[in-house]
Amino acid sequence: MPKEVVLARPHPFIRKPMSQILTKLGYTPVTGAGSGKPAGVIVSSSVTSEAGSFEGVLRLVKETWSGVPLIVATLLKPEMALKSLGKDLEAIFPGRRIGFPSDGQVPDILIVRPDDLKLPQTERVIHGFLN
Repeated sequence: MPKEVVLARPHPFIRKPMSQILTKLGYTPVTGAGSGKPAGVIVSSSVTSEAGSFEGVLRLVKETWSGVPLIVATLLKPEMALKSLGKDLEAIFPGRRIGFPSDGQVPDILIVRPDDLKLPQTERVIHGFLN
């Protein structure tokens, strides 16, 4: 049975390409509470979402799936992502290391961009991050 990855705050820019990568890696992307503890959770940082605010969904993720690997999908460049999203991530997940697929290290919270999803190394990073 494939492991599930929750798209907790999906956005069109990541839904299709991220779902394709997850499926290729043997995961099943779901958009809601699945059948138990997921292998990971993906939250989009888009400005608007029917799922609620970025901060609100992060809090829900922490309450519902504490300790599950978290991937944040964003359109922001790395330095801007850290500046803009880092405050919310640090407030909700204090002390957790934030990183990118290009860092070469395994962070506690992985931030990916659409351009990252086109690189084969990102598939390896995501697979290692979720396992």
